[in-house]
Amino acid sequence: MKTISFGYLQKRRFLILTVILALASTLFSVTAFSFFGFYKAFNAYLGESEDIIAIYHRKGTGPFTGFIPLALVAHVESLDGVLATSPETVTPSLIKDKSAFIRGVIPEEFSKVNQITMLDGEALQFSDTNFIIVGRGLAKTLNLAVGNKVLILGVMSDRYLTLEIKGIYESHTTLDDEAIIPLYAGQWLREIDYNTINILRVKIDRSKTTPTQLYDAISKQAEGPPQPDGDTKPSPVENIIEEIIPISNVAINPEELGVKETRKLMNTYLERYGMTQETLLILSVAVFTFSSATIFSATRTLVRQHGHEITVLRSLGAQTKTLKLEIAIKTLPWSVLASFLGLFIAAASLLVMENRGLQAFSHTISFQPNLTIIMLSVTLTLLITTISIGTTKLK
Repeated sequence: MKTISFGYLQKRRFLILTVILALASTLFSVTAFSFFGFYKAFNAYLGESEDIIAIYHRKGTGPFTGFIPLALVAHVESLDGVLATSPETVTPSLIKDKSAFIRGVIPEEFSKVNQITMLDGEALQFSDTNFIIVGRGLAKTLNLAVGNKVLILGVMSDRYLTLEIKGIYESHTTLDDEAIIPLYAGQWLREIDYNTINILRVKIDRSKTTPTQLYDAISKQAEGPPQPDGDTKPSPVENIIEEIIPISNVAINPEELGVKETRKLMNTYLERYGMTQETLLILSVAVFTFSSATIFSATRTLVRQHGHEITVLRSLGAQTKTLKLEIAIKTLPWSVLASFLGLFIAAASLLVMENRGLQAFSHTISFQPNLTIIMLSVTLTLLITTISIGTTKLK
């Protein structure tokens, strides 16, 4: 017996189920968008461009835990296809009791790898011993302005610096949540030797070289013993550095070095701790699954509210499968509506949190729409609703 033509299902009774589905969709969407926002931000931490290569220590557990020789700059600078080199230190620190990352760089070389725009004040110079420039996001979070003096406490060292803010910059990257100081100041704050850095970022011409070719070239140069100081002509970057600090020739051990695209390197760190896109998506789905109990409860409530009508229809010969199919079909638009309502609430909530400084590892997590998450939210909502109706007993 066909019962779809009968209007016994009352729209107002779908309200509870719609609210529950919307909440489940919101929970899933907030979790998934946050995870993927963090994943994307962490991947872009050292740069998003494919022509930016990172030289790092293989055994380092993160971009600021490994150490490599500063002398690598001289080896790399002269290689064919290398356009720019940026030796850097990264120091987790505290400013105004808030966590922040302080990056020590050679400003003139760093600007060739990362484009930054000064919003206020002046650009940093390598000789600016007592100055710092601050990213737009960090300045907003800590209410900092040009001319302010800040006390920087090293988290991984027993050292501190008091510096004056020379400028506020913008890069439209995660760098906006950091601050930049001269390389030697970063080395001192990180409590490492002046001949040591955390990472060397290299901008290459992909038509002339690749990460593998770059590594092979470094290995070939490192085969011989280091040249005595003064026997070789300083490179352009060395000339800049040696105006402030001396550089010693040291032996390079290629076995300790890794050469990768920056995004692939950050992926390596994430995968080391099991944080892949697939894992994050599974965790998000698990969050939705945990909320399925309330969906089952809401579905049964909907059926009980129509108990009298269902009993009448069954007494007239309506089959259980037909009734369940009808309820599922009538529930379909409400489920889709609830799913998109949840997505809208999640997006609005994340935008508010982003404006208020939603962060992970002291870097702002940006909300970005993801078609996979949107489709998965709708699919999961429909799937759980259908299963709930299919497993509900009709009296």
